[in-house]
Amino acid sequence: MFRAVRHVTAILLFFLPFVSPLATAGVLTLVNGDRVHGTLVVVDRDQVIWNTDNFGQITVPKNKVLSLDTDMDLKIAGHDGPCTLAGHLREKWVLYCDEGSGWLIDFPAIDRAEPYINFVGNPVVFHGNVNAGGDFEHGNTEREDLDVNANLDIRTGDFHHLVKTVYESLSTPDADALEKYQLSYNLRWIFAEKWFAAANSELEREEARNLDMGTTLGLGMGYLFFDTDKTAFSMEGGLSSLSEDFIDSELVDNQDKHYAAARAAVNYRYKFDLGPEIYLDQEVLQSVDNSDDYQANAKLGVRTPLVEGVLMEIAYGWQYDNTPSLDSEKEDTKLTVGVGYQW
Repeated sequence: MFRAVRHVTAILLFFLPFVSPLATAGVLTLVNGDRVHGTLVVVDRDQVIWNTDNFGQITVPKNKVLSLDTDMDLKIAGHDGPCTLAGHLREKWVLYCDEGSGWLIDFPAIDRAEPYINFVGNPVVFHGNVNAGGDFEHGNTEREDLDVNANLDIRTGDFHHLVKTVYESLSTPDADALEKYQLSYNLRWIFAEKWFAAANSELEREEARNLDMGTTLGLGMGYLFFDTDKTAFSMEGGLSSLSEDFIDSELVDNQDKHYAAARAAVNYRYKFDLGPEIYLDQEVLQSVDNSDDYQANAKLGVRTPLVEGVLMEIAYGWQYDNTPSLDSEKEDTKLTVGVGYQW
């Protein structure tokens, strides 16, 4: 009896080194037909990192990958539990997650996928940029115009934190400096493949519009069509609560200081192969109580890299307020040129 057990144990120990690699084996198939055996390290927004059996760790752009096969459970952005990759349908992954039913996911649009066993906490990813521009003239013409803005994108697993700050100052000999301060924070929680819950907030002071302090707090839902280093496109809608206090109350005519508004927003970004990147951010707010009380803003820009990390940015800003203060125009436009840094 004990001799038989020893024989079986010896046989299992002999085959264990051969069985273990097969248990976690995977195959990465490239569009040129090459098959690379190994294991998945991670899929991120633009590439697949693969640990090969013979050459160590390699990085392959997503557009070079035809299919990926692995028997390890995966952690997919937007799903808390493990998912099993069951197959492929063109550029779609067939997945079965702990929810039970199978579903398709667009492989090029996957924000992050990694072996579930390696998933410990939420990885933190930082992206951002800061730039400044201005117009300073002295002599026959006196003018000082300074514009500084910074954008920060912090990602922790399925949560995206978007922070934006703006400072503007315009002064001439005929008028005191008119300043603008703006701080906004948007939170996105990706709870499904492309759907996210959103919370938006903003603080703003703009002397040119007679705005002493404006606050916005809102909740909504959004859809993320795609989000990679190359391109991103999302749409968002919801309800916001607005509060506005004015510098000179005598210039306010039938304006609501506190009101609820329906909100719609669009964000688009595309990076060309040669380096330049275009972007469009647009937002519309419509009062739910007064059809005449609405405002909209948009920013269209181009960022062009100069050297590593340093960029030049040209941006066109448009702002419309249908019920401005009495001494203010409904429409504002501004063209800025600046230099900044991105990471």
